[in-house]
Amino acid sequence: MGITERLYYRDSYMKEFTARVVRTGPAGGQTEVVLDRTAFYPEGGGQPSDTGLLAGAPVTSVLERDGEVVHLVRGSVPSGEVIGGVEWERRFDHMQQHSGQHILSQAFEQLLGAKTVSFHMGAEVSTIDLATPGLGPEQVQAVEELSNRVVFEDRPILVHLLDPSELSRFDLRKGTEREGEIRVVEVEGFDSIPCGGTHCRSTGAVGLIKVTRWARRSGDVRVEFLCGWRALRDYRAKNEAVVALATSLAVRDQEVREAVERLMRDATETRRQAEQLRNQILDYQAAELAGKAEAVGEASVITTVLADRSPDELKHLAARVTSEPGRVVLLAATADKASVVFARSEDVPLDAGALLRQAAAPFGGRGGGRPNLAQGGIPDPANAQAVLDEALKAVRGILGGHAG
Repeated sequence: MGITERLYYRDSYMKEFTARVVRTGPAGGQTEVVLDRTAFYPEGGGQPSDTGLLAGAPVTSVLERDGEVVHLVRGSVPSGEVIGGVEWERRFDHMQQHSGQHILSQAFEQLLGAKTVSFHMGAEVSTIDLATPGLGPEQVQAVEELSNRVVFEDRPILVHLLDPSELSRFDLRKGTEREGEIRVVEVEGFDSIPCGGTHCRSTGAVGLIKVTRWARRSGDVRVEFLCGWRALRDYRAKNEAVVALATSLAVRDQEVREAVERLMRDATETRRQAEQLRNQILDYQAAELAGKAEAVGEASVITTVLADRSPDELKHLAARVTSEPGRVVLLAATADKASVVFARSEDVPLDAGALLRQAAAPFGGRGGGRPNLAQGGIPDPANAQAVLDEALKAVRGILGGHAG
């Protein structure tokens, strides 16, 4: 197999080129094209492939196979010499992210001794995995400041095509076992590493480098970051959100965080007070229900359908009523589909779970639970009273023989 000449190795800024078609063939509804040379970067090293046009046909992805660069094209490509064009915005974005990653990785290593073990460039954010047990905000801030100092110094980013014997000239951040010509990308006076990716000509073109978040992952720390245009778009979106919040809260931009935290504290306290009031109301309702109980044997049975109670509220009512001895509670709520809760005091010889299943089954209902508390539902709220009537009939049969 021939080796494709990689024009981007020497000039990542090449947008258009001419090449000779070496081979074409079908590839899953597309055309697979191999050229004698190309400016298209194939996916690899954590960097996605370029896209663009080849003889006017869309290049959807590019990959490397046996030393050749294979272009997947939607449509056909003629034989002979063709013109290729790289989608520049995508290429430049990848250059910013990849060059920024070199700078960021070196900064993490210099300041924290945290080596980069992997790199991935996503469509929206890029990540590096660091061999470190953890990171703190102050450490990340120091790394960001060093990285952006290198950006603002606009240092040259140099590409060297070297024989392996020449590598000793460089203090490489990471070695290589590759044979033959080796491509080293150098951020002048700061970082050098073997790399086949596309890069900016100077650090100034990388633009702002911003770490957005980090978290422990499989023994390492995964760091998400943005460079250049991505960082600007992220800042723009977040600034718009902050300004909108500041306007709504009638505070300055710098006071938004404190104002939101205050609102969250107030909301938590409001929810606590509302829960407390709700429970008091439920306790009052439980006492009212207990006063309407029907005597069945030695037990008092409370049966009612409530239109405005949730399943949790039914359980609260049932628990409150059955905290006293000798009680059975058969409750239903019809706010949405019917919820059913059956409960009994500890001294009442009744299996609430079995009772619920027996009463609900004829109406398509399901449920279960413990002998002292069971919960379920039925599809049609209109059948809620009928379910309770079935349950009450069963309770009378079970407990009615006990003398009152």
